[in-house]
Amino acid sequence: MTDSVAPEPLDQYAFKLTGHRRALLKSVVDRRIRHFTMVLEDLKDPHNISAVIRTSEVFGFQDVHVISEVNPYRVGRSVLKGSYKWLDIYSYSKRARCLQGLKEKGYRIAVASTAPSSLPFDEIDLGKPTAFYLGSETMGNHPDTLAAADIRFRIPQYGLTESMNVSVCAGVIIANLDRWLKDHGRENFRLSQADREALLATFYERSAVGVDRNSPIHFVD
Repeated sequence: MTDSVAPEPLDQYAFKLTGHRRALLKSVVDRRIRHFTMVLEDLKDPHNISAVIRTSEVFGFQDVHVISEVNPYRVGRSVLKGSYKWLDIYSYSKRARCLQGLKEKGYRIAVASTAPSSLPFDEIDLGKPTAFYLGSETMGNHPDTLAAADIRFRIPQYGLTESMNVSVCAGVIIANLDRWLKDHGRENFRLSQADREALLATFYERSAVGVDRNSPIHFVD
């Protein structure tokens, strides 16, 4: 399914890192979540993709899903600033496979829409795991995605411009999700103990020797 490699035991690379570095990585892992995740559907501008990935990492979202059925995914390293190293980025050549995988993991599909009938963002029940879809800058979300959506939501706007830049939209969504997590106790949504240990081992390895062996980008069939 993916090209990932199982991480080495925690102590495999620990000796290569300072105590301060190990403590920093553990504190980051302890705050990581998968309760929410961002999905980028056929975005054209690599700067937008990279900006959303970078923002996701900053706010502690561990996974980002990138669909490239129409537009190929290109890494914008100047925008990423190394942030992708600390994430799991799932790249799909088929949108149906992404939808299937997320639903199998228990995610609701929430699709951003400018339609007046869409649910205002602040009325979404965020207690359930939710994948937030952002569509192409020019085409929007694919009809199949809209048909599969559990929620169509909108961010309230009060100006004359029809929509926001997609990466700005993602930033607004993620910042609001972060506020919700703070209000409801982020610790209640952190990864399981086993997942934290596995992720910490991965972070040790990537910090010590880079990402060549244990890539953060997973290509899904």
